[in-house]
Amino acid sequence: MTLLLSDRKLLDAFRRGEAWAIERVYRAYVGQVARVLEKGFSFVSGGAPQRFAGYDSAWELEAAVQDAFILAFSEAARHAYDGISPFGPYLLTIARNRVISQLRSDTREQRRRVALASEPLPEAPASPEKQLLRREVQELVAEFRQTLTPELKRFLEVRYGEERNLLDAARRLGLSRMRARLRDRKLRQLFIEFLERRGYLPHGMPIHHLALLVLR
Repeated sequence: MTLLLSDRKLLDAFRRGEAWAIERVYRAYVGQVARVLEKGFSFVSGGAPQRFAGYDSAWELEAAVQDAFILAFSEAARHAYDGISPFGPYLLTIARNRVISQLRSDTREQRRRVALASEPLPEAPASPEKQLLRREVQELVAEFRQTLTPELKRFLEVRYGEERNLLDAARRLGLSRMRARLRDRKLRQLFIEFLERRGYLPHGMPIHHLALLVLR
């Protein structure tokens, strides 16, 4: 698929993070990402071949697909895409790496968090425009948070404030998969409605795109 390669206007809008472009790219590739994560894939870790068998749970599959797009649609990932190579392989690499990272994280937890530590790279200072946008988003989230019940406030903090995937958030909060899924959907819908009332989102924006805006 050459969606972004054949449409420069779409590519430019996608890099800017415009909702209509994000929507179009999401709809074009969501099926492909879901199929790969459901079927599984092979990879090499520590010099040894490994195999991820794929998600056999629809709940886990949906959460993994959603998290893959959250990463792929982040500002850094949008701008890292070169616009020359097909977007599909780039997106699938992000999706696979997210799964591999989660598998390694689970392994570290099983080994009582014994892992090799590394120093984080220093971040480049944000431009004045980005600092202003960040403050505006933080103010919006803080205002939105005050409208929530205590349960949803806590869910927002764990799921997005601590940047956990849906399964990890469920474990952290002691929720069943179904209750965590319903709570996530409710939070997303409330936030979309909140942004729509303030003119930040077009009406009907897909529920999956909330996480691209919250605390990021």
